[in-house]
Amino acid sequence: MRKAAIVVFAALAGAPLPALAQLAQSEPTNAGTGLLAPDALTTELPNGFQRNSSSKLQALIPGDLSKFVDRKPEQAAAESFYQARNYQPIWTGSPDALKRAEGAIAFLRNVKSEGLEPRDYLTPDLSADLSEEQAAKAELQLTGSILRYARHASSGRVSYTRVSASILYPDHAADPAEVLNKVASAQDMNAVLQSFEPQQPGFVALKAALAKELAAPQDDATLENREASKKHRGKDANDRTRKNAADTIIANMERWRWLPRDLGQAHVVVNVPDFTLGVYKDGAPVWHTRIVVGKPGNLATPLLSETMKYLTINPTWNVPPSIIRNEYLPALERDPGALERIGLRVSNNPDGSLRVYQPPGERNALGRIRFNFPNQFLVYQHDTPDKKLFARDSRAFSHGCMRVQDPEKYAEVLLSLSQPEENFTIARIRSLYGDQERTINLKQPTPVHVTYQTAFVDKQGQLNFRQDIYGLDAATVKLMRGDERMIADTPIARPRNANSKPVMARAPAPAREDREWQGQYENREQGQYRSGGWFAFGAAEQSYASSPYRSRSPYRGLDRADGIW
Repeated sequence: MRKAAIVVFAALAGAPLPALAQLAQSEPTNAGTGLLAPDALTTELPNGFQRNSSSKLQALIPGDLSKFVDRKPEQAAAESFYQARNYQPIWTGSPDALKRAEGAIAFLRNVKSEGLEPRDYLTPDLSADLSEEQAAKAELQLTGSILRYARHASSGRVSYTRVSASILYPDHAADPAEVLNKVASAQDMNAVLQSFEPQQPGFVALKAALAKELAAPQDDATLENREASKKHRGKDANDRTRKNAADTIIANMERWRWLPRDLGQAHVVVNVPDFTLGVYKDGAPVWHTRIVVGKPGNLATPLLSETMKYLTINPTWNVPPSIIRNEYLPALERDPGALERIGLRVSNNPDGSLRVYQPPGERNALGRIRFNFPNQFLVYQHDTPDKKLFARDSRAFSHGCMRVQDPEKYAEVLLSLSQPEENFTIARIRSLYGDQERTINLKQPTPVHVTYQTAFVDKQGQLNFRQDIYGLDAATVKLMRGDERMIADTPIARPRNANSKPVMARAPAPAREDREWQGQYENREQGQYRSGGWFAFGAAEQSYASSPYRSRSPYRGLDRADGIW
């Protein structure tokens, strides 16, 4: 084995054969010593052995680099990297390089512990007698695998665009030039490669839980901690096999990779399948409450990271165009006064499109407070006049927005973190209630992360599972292992928001001029109607009118708070 390493090095360095023979004769026999064993790297080498011949690597890169490095930005980074070092290899050609390769190869062969597949990161066999050209190809193969791993570890093995069109997180893939510089100077390859993973405690805890699951006996059919999840309903949460549990953890680790690395000093985290919202500061929980999220299907709550910029007291509810088109126009055709009787008003927007809205008040579908973090899905968090749904364990009833159980306390917490000097209390917030919209800007805008954690470790160290209400676990694991595995990390184009298109229709002229309309997130430059609501793609099968709770609604025949955004 050691002879093979010396042959490779000699070929790369141009060492004369007599020097090579002298080294070979002085080698002690040890059949159990592998090529990459550290003690094989300390023997004194002949003069010139560490001066690598770079001609083959330089010749290979222009034509063959794309065979080993699969993304153009990474190809450009690799070419510049090797050019800057005069095409000297980093994995072959010297004892230090071989030691570096040893650490990288060992790590890539053990990425199951990271929730990834070793077969996605091919590694060269450096134990064989390699020609100079073969050594150059081995160099590029390992470089390509390291770049691919760093990209997957930092931003995801699967592109979220392939999982659902209702997911949008900022891109934060590792910079390939930085990756190459880090591994080339690494003293501890394991630590450097792990640094590309999420460092948040939630990910680290899941990684430890995965190690425990993978090490457990395969005939252990149920989880030790299934009772902890039992109260959170469903066969899916309780009767998991070890394999299913590991797959669920892997899917959740993948979703952690989609999230920004810096969640913010103060930030909000929504866990959709747990139906909860939490406020955090400096990594510690500050406050926690129940929420209602979107129904499965077209009305699911989107996953995103955005910034909360302001609160609206006494909000106006502007009915989204999709609901106007699919539900309210047919109702108006049958009965022109139907919407007015349930507190909704109809007018025209300046561009001629139809506007249906509900003025501020105690019966407003958004309650008394709306929490605004402008986003392309047009969703937000808000109060609700219908409080009884918070008593249920499973709370997927909305059209995509998130209803907050205790919005006044939520507002107090956010404002105390953003502008403590203003002393906003629940009493002061209530004093603002009335029939006119009021805006409170956050002096310190707060990041909001809407996540989907069906597996997480709680503060007691207990692994918890929740039902996969939107089917994202199965979709993610299938992409990681199925027929599309080789292209799963390639983003795809996203459909346009067809349901936000303005409804062009004639409506009776208002008796008096309305005040200037202030949509939730109006695009004034383009004149587009951008009301709050779910970024749906197609039909509205799950609409207000189809709600199973419709008959119990105070808005019988048209609407119900269960269907409010």
